[in-house]
Amino acid sequence: MEHRETTEARWSWVARSMALAAAYDLSFAVAILFFTAPAARLLRLALPDDLVYLRFNGVFLLMLAGMYVLPALQPQRYRGIVSVAVIGRFLGFVYLGWVAWSGGAPTFWGLALTDLFFSILHAVLLIRARAS
Repeated sequence: MEHRETTEARWSWVARSMALAAAYDLSFAVAILFFTAPAARLLRLALPDDLVYLRFNGVFLLMLAGMYVLPALQPQRYRGIVSVAVIGRFLGFVYLGWVAWSGGAPTFWGLALTDLFFSILHAVLLIRARAS
């Protein structure tokens, strides 16, 4: 007998992927805002002389993580945010990949591939959920 995943179960996978992405962005936000120097050393990235813009990016990552919580709680209702995440993560992959390709720190390859992973994961799960 063939096992068929229910519509509700498929949407729950979308929710899980968004919760994972929220946790990822939250961890970077906390690292940027509160552990700037140790995080930079760990990732082998140079810190700018003026940390204002870097820390402001930490604030944006906090907002992004907060927005990702919405589809993590109600994926069908906030599926538009999932679609934006698919595109945004892909653009992050393109940009960070370009930075790495252009001679940036090797860390940017890992960050680029992580964005690509999330883009593909969200897209596949959203397509499967919407098809059910």
